[in-house]
Amino acid sequence: MTIPRILVDVARRGDGWAVRVHGYGDGPPAGVDPVDVRSEHEMAAVMVTDVDDSPRQVPAVPAVRLGQLAGDLPASLASLCRGDAEAVHGLLVRVAGLDLRPGDAELYGRWLFECLLAPVWPAILRAAGGHGPGHGHGVELALRWPAGDRALDSLVWESMHDGAAPLLGHPLILIAVTRVVPATTPAPATIRRVPRVLFAAGSALDEAVIRPGAMFMGLVRAFEAEGLCVSRLLDRVTITELGEACARHAPDVVHLVAHGDVAHGDVAHGDVAHGDGEGWDDAGEHAARDRPVIRLADKPVGARRGDPPTGSRYVDAEALALALRGPAGMPAVVVLSACGSALPAPAGGADAGGSGGVARVAGRSMAAELVERGVPIVVAMSGEVSEQASRMFARGFVRAVHEGASVVAAATAGRRAALLHGDPPSGYLDWAMPTLLLAENVPPDLRLVDPEPVARLRHVAESLELRHAPMFIGHEAILDAVEDLAGPAVGGGPGLLAAVAERSIRGLGGTRLLRETGLRLLRRGHLPLLVGPFGDGAAPQDVGAVVVQILAKMISVASALRMDPSSLTVLGADPAETPPGNVAGGYPPALDEHARLLRIARLQGAVDRFAASPSPYGPETLRALLRIDLAAFAGAAAALGEPFGPESRVVVLGDEVHRWAGALAPLLALINRDGLGEPGRPVPVVVTASLVGGAGEVLKRRRDALAGQPGYLFPELAPLSPASAILGFQWILLHPWRPDFPLVYAAARGASREQIERNIGLLRRMPTAVRESLYLIAASMEIGGILVGADDEQALRIYEEQFQ
Repeated sequence: MTIPRILVDVARRGDGWAVRVHGYGDGPPAGVDPVDVRSEHEMAAVMVTDVDDSPRQVPAVPAVRLGQLAGDLPASLASLCRGDAEAVHGLLVRVAGLDLRPGDAELYGRWLFECLLAPVWPAILRAAGGHGPGHGHGVELALRWPAGDRALDSLVWESMHDGAAPLLGHPLILIAVTRVVPATTPAPATIRRVPRVLFAAGSALDEAVIRPGAMFMGLVRAFEAEGLCVSRLLDRVTITELGEACARHAPDVVHLVAHGDVAHGDVAHGDVAHGDGEGWDDAGEHAARDRPVIRLADKPVGARRGDPPTGSRYVDAEALALALRGPAGMPAVVVLSACGSALPAPAGGADAGGSGGVARVAGRSMAAELVERGVPIVVAMSGEVSEQASRMFARGFVRAVHEGASVVAAATAGRRAALLHGDPPSGYLDWAMPTLLLAENVPPDLRLVDPEPVARLRHVAESLELRHAPMFIGHEAILDAVEDLAGPAVGGGPGLLAAVAERSIRGLGGTRLLRETGLRLLRRGHLPLLVGPFGDGAAPQDVGAVVVQILAKMISVASALRMDPSSLTVLGADPAETPPGNVAGGYPPALDEHARLLRIARLQGAVDRFAASPSPYGPETLRALLRIDLAAFAGAAAALGEPFGPESRVVVLGDEVHRWAGALAPLLALINRDGLGEPGRPVPVVVTASLVGGAGEVLKRRRDALAGQPGYLFPELAPLSPASAILGFQWILLHPWRPDFPLVYAAARGASREQIERNIGLLRRMPTAVRESLYLIAASMEIGGILVGADDEQALRIYEEQFQ
């Protein structure tokens, strides 16, 4: 069910504000229940001292209404509501410093509620049907006020509390709180394919200052682990590299982890990357004055791709928006895991100029400015979020999106799960810190993702044994090289990519790497043919056996994708007459399906006949016939619809080819810089192998002969890098995948980074440690008080049962 929207419009009136509460639009969208609420009241404003000792305005309850409440409010709450400067300053300092006293979180939420919603709250409950537990269908409270009202933007309205419970966890009604930005940014269309997600970090993911954001990124990567997206990960990213990645990959979602800060007037010239309407350039002081910024990596002028960063650079919302906007437009969603990204800068100087027709207003948050500059949906942080709260928020959000919920309902599910199953809400506010900002054109019933196409492709991946738990970690350099396989058909990537180990391949995760490669290629609309893994003695021993395996996989993929097989061939053989298809006024769909299955069976029969007799073809003829078969296969995929199309290509994946004995040398002779294809129609080949023992020496000589030549890559298959191991193993512990280890393991309060890294270091950076050793170490750390185990799945089940 879609949550209906109630708009809470706030506008300046005299020394305070006028609050108008009303339903959404002239009439609710299809499927959205009407809400009959119309009310208007006043909210006062008082001047107090901010946490940095500067003056600021905060809301208060008007004197007339406060007089009516005399005796009904606790003394501490009454002091806040009438604007007692000392009481307000003290609470703001404690909230900002995360030094809350018992009851402070509830007190803060009640103060905001009494100011903004108390007069109309009974009408909201009646309109939403909240008459008892389980009976209210819920509402979205969409908060909207003019740009740059720092007095309102700087408060955590998501924490509002009506005296019975936080609104976001209310027992009578399901409440969503969103911030609607008054901007003309159009609503995005529902994504009806596998979403593309770009994860980017402004510094190394294991850097202490962004560690909470990095762990949040690991949680959101549940999208990928569940087969819900195509992702790309960049760390230590510069503003230029971010722009290039957005232009090349056209992501639907960009998740940016960075250190957030405020650039003040005394920032030196050139320290802020500021948009000039054409690209990214250095800016003078006026661009740096009291503006929210994030810190990204920086490289000197003339640095090449792949060169390490040499420093950092502050980036404002204007420059960030320019980088995010690719040829296909803005991402539908930007997630900012940066301190205070949903909060405005302090009330310093203002600059009324700016490019793109958007004024630079002192007090506007980076998140709100991104919405104004074209990003329709932004998730940002009003403060620091604990791992426990962010974990529950991410799990609830991802699950709801996967099930086709609206973006508002998904965020509500995530936040409510974090609230109800996290730390006591009276003592902490981190459950309220994730903030959802929407352009006002984004309707409350917008579904971000249509789950049906994603589910179909996920089913295909599982039937081809490409999708395996747990989530994949490490081997970033090899997967970066795989990205080039999906590049332009001419000169766009290697024909042979061999991930090779200078030692035994055991424990390095080579087979899982190939499955992950195949999964990523499939999601991008390509056709992976995984040859292997093979048991002892079952690996192909001649090139004919390899060809048989490739063709058999081709037929399996065609069948799994329900591809029209009428154009497919097998080594020039006629797999018998093709049954007629569905012509105008001809056969019903059932006969068409029968014809398709019969053609698939005949293709497989042709492969079996070739396998049962000695090959009549020489190597060049065999290669030419195979090339024709694979080209026909790629051509047939173009008719499948997204993500497949004319650019779809076949990629052959070979597992542990050093075990292929007599087959490896003749196979390598068939592979050139276009793989097993031809110029303009490449068929890349990706293999894993050890260079010691068996046929590994053959591949080693080939590597030495082709080193440095275009079209051939030989990255090392090695243990995980120290940073990948430390971070990646913790990401795995956030996503239980074994029935005998159902708990999520996260850092205990007070646990040091050094303690966690020292224990994880015992795994020797071996990827296969995720099977069991990692969990034995985790259990030991739980006993030692370093990690805390929690059953998130059970918590989410309880939430779903309580709040259907």
